[in-house]
Amino acid sequence: MKNILKDNIHVLEKVDDWRDAVRKSGKILLENGDIEERYIEAAIKNIEKLGSYIVITDNVAMPHARPEDGVNKTAMSLLLVKEGLDFLGERVHLVFMLASKDNSSHIEVIRKLSKLIDDEELVEKMCSAKNKEEILKYL
Repeated sequence: MKNILKDNIHVLEKVDDWRDAVRKSGKILLENGDIEERYIEAAIKNIEKLGSYIVITDNVAMPHARPEDGVNKTAMSLLLVKEGLDFLGERVHLVFMLASKDNSSHIEVIRKLSKLIDDEELVEKMCSAKNKEEILKYL
């Protein structure tokens, strides 16, 4: 999945909670100018309203909001939380923040991500990666 640049991958030992994980994964895109601050808060509000729908498989969450919530360009970040976190009752280590500038430009990215996370062994390897260089090998 070459859509995630090395600079868009961060590895942390732990986070405070799921909101902190969403903010930290969003900050990566914010610092690149891919999104505006309000996008992160919109993603948090979506989760508060709709629940853990963004946990797409064991260990993987994909917070996101609508294009009109402050997306400047389609991009994705990856936050690996080594210790893992409780995401509204679901255990998560990998947080892929998705930002799509429209309703269709993210479809290919999601297709590639789906293929990647269908491989449970690969997800496990990514969850236990030591650094972003190791994660890049799996992407």
